[in-house]
Amino acid sequence: MRWMTERRWVGIAIAAPLFAAIFVARATMGTLGDAISFLYVVPVVLVATSRGARAGMLAGAVAFILSSVGTLTMDLPVTPLGYVNRAVVYLFVGGLTGRFATTLRALEAESARHFDLSLDMISIAGFDGCFKSVNPAFERTLGYRPEELVDHPFLEFVHPDDREKTEREAASLAGGVKTVQFQNRYLAKDGQVRWLEWTSIPLSQEGLIYGVARDVTERKELEAELERFSQHDSLTGLFNRRRFEEELQRQLAYTRRYGSGGALLVIDLDRFKQINDRYGHATGDEALRAVGEVLRDNLRGTDTLAREDGAAVVARFGGDEFVALLPEADEEGACAAAARLVAAVEALRLPVGDSLVPLRISVGVALFDEHGVPAAQDLFAVADRAMYVAKAGGGGGISLAASPA
Repeated sequence: MRWMTERRWVGIAIAAPLFAAIFVARATMGTLGDAISFLYVVPVVLVATSRGARAGMLAGAVAFILSSVGTLTMDLPVTPLGYVNRAVVYLFVGGLTGRFATTLRALEAESARHFDLSLDMISIAGFDGCFKSVNPAFERTLGYRPEELVDHPFLEFVHPDDREKTEREAASLAGGVKTVQFQNRYLAKDGQVRWLEWTSIPLSQEGLIYGVARDVTERKELEAELERFSQHDSLTGLFNRRRFEEELQRQLAYTRRYGSGGALLVIDLDRFKQINDRYGHATGDEALRAVGEVLRDNLRGTDTLAREDGAAVVARFGGDEFVALLPEADEEGACAAAARLVAAVEALRLPVGDSLVPLRISVGVALFDEHGVPAAQDLFAVADRAMYVAKAGGGGGISLAASPA
């Protein structure tokens, strides 16, 4: 990586003046020959740093020859042991420095390979909110070339709905708090939305944030699908019993606390057993799907994972029975909604071979308000009895239950 190479040359730039200072000291305190011989160490270190141990030792041998020639030419007094010491020093410095530089380059190369080949998205960002460096995984995931990201604010690429929480997370990082499993959405170059999961570490002294992100889009989609399956009926796509009971409990608690009210509708498909027995279970399933579509199309706000307050909630309760929760509905509104459902289902004709099979539903209606908010199971029982009253009258109608106690 470039920043690691720059650090190495910074070290060399610091070492050179140090050698010069030592040279001056040796010239002042020792002989001139010692000082000159020591000066030859500088090029040996430079060669060894750039070329490795073998080149460093070769440079040490050349330095020894040149220093010896210089010493003899200047007729400086050097003992045989002094020449041996010089040779050992030059070769040792060249070999050791070269070995260190080779090891450092190998580490740099390994780090660069990890940076470039990593499937994870690795980045360095500044406390100023801009990318400083990104690896190729960013282009593979988001489609942006490095030059399109580096020196640009990372918030430019974050989904608008996630920018506020990303800003808060960036402020925490600037305060020295590391990030673990932080998730946000990024906008890819082709317009797609990608979910990223971040682990980031701030380095306050350098003003940098080292981040590693992983594309978890497929995992998020799978989680959403599993969440949908856990809350929806697989045949009709409506809410299932468990989710409906949660919504009803919430609405009843809201009514107890704040007033208002609503209505519970229990809806049963008439003659469902006869349809199954005469035309088969596949036709029975089609009948249930058709009724589910009518309920979804005729009641506002149905079949959403996050419904708005006041919107109707529709579910398949089990078998041939459906339920609907109408928040804020009074007697007139609830009965009108139930009548609309009955009429819409009666208008259906289910094609079976050359025949068109008519469908009908019976609807029981139970009201609740702040003056009478029963437990959920009691409200169900009241609405269910009202539904059977409608069914006993021949089906295809509605029955309003008495106000529950």
